[in-house]
Amino acid sequence: MSNVADQSSGGTSITETLQSLLVAFVIAMTFRGFFVEGFVIPTGSMAPTLMGAHLRFRSPETGYEFPIDAGPVVESARAVAAGVAPARLWRIYDPMLGFSGPVASEATAALAPQARMGDRVLVLKFLYPLSEPGRWDVVVFKNPTDPVGDTQNYIKRLVGLPEEELLLADGDVFAGPPGTAVEDLEVQRKPEYIQRSVWQPVHDSDFIPVNPMRLAQEWRRPYEGPPWRGAGWDLGGDRVWRRGKVDPSVLEWDWDALPIDDRVAYNMFRPVQPFYPVSDLRVAAAVEADAPRDLVTSLGLGARSHLFLFELGEGKARLSIRHVEEDPASPPLLTKEFEVELPDSGAFDLEFWHVDQAMSIWIDGEEVARLEYAWGPIERLDAALFARTLEQYERDPVTAIPAPPRLEWRFAGSPLAMRRVRVDRDLYYRPMRMQGLDRGPDGRELPDLGFGCDPRAPAVLGPDQFLMLGDNSAASRDSRVWGFPHPLAAIRTGEDAPFVVPRPLMLGKAWCVYFPAPLPFKPGGPAVIPDFGRVRFIR
Repeated sequence: MSNVADQSSGGTSITETLQSLLVAFVIAMTFRGFFVEGFVIPTGSMAPTLMGAHLRFRSPETGYEFPIDAGPVVESARAVAAGVAPARLWRIYDPMLGFSGPVASEATAALAPQARMGDRVLVLKFLYPLSEPGRWDVVVFKNPTDPVGDTQNYIKRLVGLPEEELLLADGDVFAGPPGTAVEDLEVQRKPEYIQRSVWQPVHDSDFIPVNPMRLAQEWRRPYEGPPWRGAGWDLGGDRVWRRGKVDPSVLEWDWDALPIDDRVAYNMFRPVQPFYPVSDLRVAAAVEADAPRDLVTSLGLGARSHLFLFELGEGKARLSIRHVEEDPASPPLLTKEFEVELPDSGAFDLEFWHVDQAMSIWIDGEEVARLEYAWGPIERLDAALFARTLEQYERDPVTAIPAPPRLEWRFAGSPLAMRRVRVDRDLYYRPMRMQGLDRGPDGRELPDLGFGCDPRAPAVLGPDQFLMLGDNSAASRDSRVWGFPHPLAAIRTGEDAPFVVPRPLMLGKAWCVYFPAPLPFKPGGPAVIPDFGRVRFIR
């Protein structure tokens, strides 16, 4: 009897286990189908926000670590293995030192095994049936031009909303309701939490050459120091910048040493030209003043034919804008003043922001002064192109390059030391035109090959249509360069408009990177260890 009972109990246990597994599987599939699903990032169109297949390189000169698109290296390795191309050396540059001289050269055979897979992200699928997609959301969707299969899931940032006119000008997004005159389109500003997540580093004083003499020998020219230049400043090798006097001093940015443009280190192995100067910037530092109440500092940003001046000291913060051709003694075009007291300790984090047509000053992470200006896209382009003409931009926006920005940081009143001196730039949406295609597969003429870039004809989005752009604008197949949708997508959505993503193809909002690209056991080895230190929410 006991044996029979034992067998019966064992059989019941197996049955219950199978039933439990089946129920768990059903629940998991239901959860996956309606609530959360995992996706892998295949390409670098959202870099450095999200990584596709990439290499992670640490500079031997400064210790700065950054990702590089692995696609060209992997393609080269396959070509070498197939005998259709010779092996090559890849020149690697340190973004903190600029792109005029490499810091390493690596062979394809050495780099290819180091390629890591892309980040794996979780997507909230239930949000959009319950709430409206928002501008600046990072979204997973089906590519309307090729919607078949899981490999056609795309991820990009949502910048254009239904039933609005939209124009891209000098890297920013301008939009308004249907029927809005071009000059009345308004710049679309990012919320603070989004803006802080998309700042892209240009220079950081923490990353300096460990051996400037060796670097000079490798470059066959002297290393001239950081891109900031200033007489009387000690910009030495201990990562602390010092000024021991109270008389006025200045730091000026050397554009020739390190241009402030939209290049991304991630695209180092891809031919990306031209580069566009960027004047939406953050200049920041940890400041320690001997006499904080006596410290007076100002940052001048020369950009878009104007001087944007940030002033701080004597208990006040002042923001102002004046045209470069105006008499400096005349009143500025716009100005605003605020009561501000610097911390008594003399040590504080200071940030100057000029982004999305707004100026602001931040102390210890808190905004203490803000000035917004309301230029339309035509006025913005006219100012940004400076000596160039708007007619040239209208003929070909891709070749109309804005004038480069200038930075001048002044100090007086107190000896001081600065750490972590940083310059970061904003996202910059490049002007793009489709090449060699002006008609769809059925012969229909595409309405505008520079969708969203022509100031005479802003993009017009219909009901339930969205415009998607990549954070890595220089290497992103944005929706504005797509043609007409695939017939299957048109049948499913009832939409056949080019350049846009219809609502039915929206899969959900990217929520977090739950499995970042893994680490190798040893340098140069295969990447297999989860890099949990890079688990993060997606902004």
